[in-house]
Amino acid sequence: MDYKVQFKSYDAVANTTKVAIKQDFPYRVFEEILPTNRMTEDDAKLVEAVLNIVRMELDTSGAVVAIKKELDKSVEANKDAIAKIQALTKDNEEKANQIQKIKEVAEWNVLARVTDVENPLDPTVFKRGLELVDLGQSGKTYQPQEIFTIEDPNHIEAFGEGKRIMIQVNEPFTYQGETLDQLNSLYQNGKIGIWKWAKPKEDEPKQKEDEPKPAGELETQPVTTATPQPLI
Repeated sequence: MDYKVQFKSYDAVANTTKVAIKQDFPYRVFEEILPTNRMTEDDAKLVEAVLNIVRMELDTSGAVVAIKKELDKSVEANKDAIAKIQALTKDNEEKANQIQKIKEVAEWNVLARVTDVENPLDPTVFKRGLELVDLGQSGKTYQPQEIFTIEDPNHIEAFGEGKRIMIQVNEPFTYQGETLDQLNSLYQNGKIGIWKWAKPKEDEPKQKEDEPKPAGELETQPVTTATPQPLI
């Protein structure tokens, strides 16, 4: 049997495709309505889909076998699709793990530099560093040594240090969107550390030995005293 598609049309309202197929010798025409939009499918698939319906109407047992074959093809196609999805998922997980490791390294660097009070950061570098750290996520439980940031809306920038403050967790802590004032009690209890940028203290200039001393700062010398001697 050599059937060809005579015509096809899609009904957008019903979401169906009407397909008519024709055979010249012997002359036969079948017309069926197929579900969904199948206008882009090749003619061979459309012919087979129409004939499956015709077989079911004429020979139920034969139609079942044909439909089973179509289903088997669909199952194989689904298996291939599932395998590809699983491969993509694994690849995405690996990339996510790599990104997480990079993020952890970046946060470790920020933590090490911000807490190095002997070598304070430039305020603009401090701001950039804290921008690399995520803002606290409400409802998330942070583990010891993890860090997050919050913003202090009341802080007025004076040196480009930004409004973010770094929170260092010392024991498991679930952040619930607390403000800086609310976190201060946890800081006092030692459960978290709060790190703000602070202007470094200026070193007092050392006075040279040959410089005159201010009034009231006279140099004193020890006074020699005589030791009493016994009388003869």
